[in-house]
Amino acid sequence: MVARPSRLTADDVLRGRDVALLLHVPVSTVEDWARRGLLPSVKIGRRRLYIREEIERVLTRQPQGRGESGHL
Repeated sequence: MVARPSRLTADDVLRGRDVALLLHVPVSTVEDWARRGLLPSVKIGRRRLYIREEIERVLTRQPQGRGESGHL
């Protein structure tokens, strides 16, 4: 279970375009990765939101079961 702060602020929540800028990939790639479960996200209605701490955790984890390139 992921420990989250008791109250999220606007700085804790990212939209797809924010994650895309962070990862230097198109928004469509971020959305695809989220749909496939490669990036953690929360779907609320038609919107998909990303918790900054969870995205940072994905970026800093050791590669497991991925190709040599370490891509998502």
